[in-house]
Parts: sequence; C-alpha cells; structure tokens
Amino acid sequence: MVDIIKIVIFSLMGGYATFLTNRSIAVYHDGLRPIMPEFLNGNMTRRELGGVTFAISIGFITGFAMPITIATGIIVIHIVLLSADIIGTFVKNTALAVFIGVVYGAIVPLTLDAIIKGFEYLPVNFLDALASVGDPIIYAFVAFPAIAVGYQFGKGKGLITFLLSALGWIITERINPVNIAGNEVALSTQGIAMLVGMICLITYAARDKSRVEDIGDGLFAENVKRIRKNIYFLLPMGAILAIAANYHWIAGEPIAAALLADGEITSAALVAFIQALAFMPLVITTALVSGVYATNGWCDWIIGLGYVSANPVMAGVLGAGAMGAEVLSMGRIGKFLNKFPALKLSGDNIRSAMLQILEIALLVGGINAANQIWPGTGMFMVVALYILNEIAGKPVIRLAAGPIAAIIVGILVNILALTGLYIVQ
Repeated sequence: MVDIIKIVIFSLMGGYATFLTNRSIAVYHDGLRPIMPEFLNGNMTRRELGGVTFAISIGFITGFAMPITIATGIIVIHIVLLSADIIGTFVKNTALAVFIGVVYGAIVPLTLDAIIKGFEYLPVNFLDALASVGDPIIYAFVAFPAIAVGYQFGKGKGLITFLLSALGWIITERINPVNIAGNEVALSTQGIAMLVGMICLITYAARDKSRVEDIGDGLFAENVKRIRKNIYFLLPMGAILAIAANYHWIAGEPIAAALLADGEITSAALVAFIQALAFMPLVITTALVSGVYATNGWCDWIIGLGYVSANPVMAGVLGAGAMGAEVLSMGRIGKFLNKFPALKLSGDNIRSAMLQILEIALLVGGINAANQIWPGTGMFMVVALYILNEIAGKPVIRLAAGPIAAIIVGILVNILALTGLYIVQ
C-alpha cells in the first residue's frame, strides 16, 4: 500500500511541478527564473527556453542528484523538479506536458527501487558500502556557519565561531543524556554545535549596518502582483512536497539526504530550515525580478516542516500554509532584508560554505566507500579519477565526482568478479 502511495505522491509532484513551469507560474532552477521574462515578453521562443533549461539542469540531475539518491536511498528533489522544468518549458501543450510529468514522476521511485533491488543480484553487492558516501556529511556540515562567518566577517570571527561551535559539541557530548520532565533525552551534538554557529552568524550580520540597493517590492510591483495572483496555484505544490517529506522520501540536498538515511530526522529538518535562510534572499530577488516564483519556495523549509509534522495530513496543511505565507510576505521580507543587508549577503556565504563542505565531504565519502568495496585499490582509483576529472575541466561536477568514482569502482569490481579476475570475499 505504501508503495502505491509513494507512486501517487511522486506522480502528483512531477505533474504539478510541470504544470507550474509550463504556465510560467514557478520554476525550480534559480538560474532559470531571471530568464523567464525574456520568454514571457516574446523575446525567446519556447524551444530556445527549453534548450537553456536542459543545458543548465541536466548536469545537476545526472551528476549531482542521481549519485546521492542511489547512495542514500533518499530521492534528491532535483531529479523530479529540474526534470519538470525541462518538460514544462519544452512542451507547449499544457495537458501533454502534465501527462509526461505525471508519468516521469511515477517512474522515479520505481526506478530507484529497481536499482536498489538490482544490487542484490550482483556478485559483489556494494550498496551498503556506497551508502557510507554520506557518512562524512553528517559531521562535516556542522562547520558551515564558521566558514560563512569567516568569508563575510574575517578569519578572526570565523575562528571564534568555530571554537564556540566545537565547545557546544563537547559540552553537549559531556552532559548527554539530559533529564527533561523525568525522561532522558539525548541532545543532538551536531544540532547544538550548528545552532551555536548560526547564532554567531546572525549576531554578526544583525550588527552590520552597511547598505545595499533596495530590493523592496516598489520597483517590481507588477511582478509581485503576478505572483500573488497565482498563489492558489502554488499552495498545492507546498502540500505535495511536505507530504513526501513526512514519509521521509525526499531531501532538498545531500546533507539532509545523508541525515535522513542515518535516521537523524530532527537534524535533517534543522538543515532544511537553514537552507531557507541561505536561499530566501536569492529566491525573493529572482522572483521580484521575474514575476515567476520558486517551485519549492524558500528551499527547503517546506520540506523541513514535513519532516517534523505528526502525520501526512498535518504536513500537507503546513506545507500549503508555508507556501502561502511566503508569497504574501514577499514585499515585507524584501524591505526587511534591505534594513539588514548583511543577512542577504550571509545567504550567499552560507551557500558557498555548504558547497565547499559538500565537495570535501563527498570526496572523503567516495574514497571511504570505494575502499570498502575494493580495499586499497578503490581508494587509489577514486583519488586518481577525481584529479583526472579536474584536469579534464570538470566534466563531472566536483560534488558528484567522489560518489560517481565509487560507483565506477563497484561496477569494475563486479565485471572482474564475473570474469574471475576478482575473488569475492
């Protein structure tokens, strides 16, 4: 029964996201949003828009989301929502586009389940080893507030933030478990350390009064009006995403996927909420400029609400409500960001910090996984393939290079096992 529900939810997600893109109501790719006015004004054909969408999206689908999805068993939503962008921009007929999106959405979980089951028939089942790709992320992501502070406010404050985060981790480790209302509760060491770092970042940003250009809604009143007019089309998307998240089927990015796979639901939700802080300025700015909203809102607090909701019904209500609150508050948040411009800049630095941490953590994870699959040799292969990818101009993005190299090691081991050149332990 759960499998049927899963297929239905992903069908709805794929079809409805495609509908939003096709009608130019919302798109997922942040880089696509500023281009949409060219299409809406008639300066770009649908074929040209579709070509641009495919070019900027396909690498994230195949080289980023797919390896992490296979490694963790959690579907990274880029696979569904970026594909919906492609289908929705290429196919002119709305009904046909939605139909293709529905079918594609259903295929995604079926394909993942088939891949996972297919590992059982391999001479060397390296799925468990591949799952360890995400292990370093669980611990490394805690460092991003200190790195973001270092980028924005200098190495001294970055070091202070790092030391305070480390102290929070050590103290939490020391006092665990704590007694609350007669019950023993184990606090998340990573969650507390990250919270301490975020408090430092927000404190530094709030005290910085430097000015930037106004991003309030006055200049883009027509675009704000267009998005608000489409609010009732956006609400169902928020509900669908939150419901899928409540079942722990999706993640907005690799950090949450790794945490979900490890059973760290609260930490995954915390990461999702921080992602919203990181992407809110970008989403609001591109929405004001284009009149087109983001398919998943502020990336990814709606998903985070789904994680912490008591049941799918509550998740759906909260997800729709959160999407509505975003749309209705666009102008006010734009003005708020103008009063505290350092918070807007902090979003850029948080994204940069997360990206760097993920690149290193996924490389380490890929090395560890490959070493489990083929001790010694696997480690050599991942390091060599990673550097060769750099030399070749990064045809595979850095985030995916480590996991893909580990998958290549697993495939090679199975080929050699079938030919008798590798002895299965």
